[in-house]
Amino acid sequence: MAKELDAQDVKAIVDEEIKKFVKDSLEKELKRSLGRSNSPVRAEVVSIIKDALEAVYKVLWQKRDFWKTDIR
Repeated sequence: MAKELDAQDVKAIVDEEIKKFVKDSLEKELKRSLGRSNSPVRAEVVSIIKDALEAVYKVLWQKRDFWKTDIR
């Protein structure tokens, strides 16, 4: 008789498959996607990094007076 799968069994199988993909294929897929200079994935990653660095810079710029007085 076939065993019926409950939610926990399905979750365990999905978790196992995701871990296997991350371990085996994720790095290869990222290198392949980011390796092409005209890739939309690469453009999106560059945009995300640029936005993140810009946000950090803005926060640090706003807090510059705090850092100046606190460091002395």
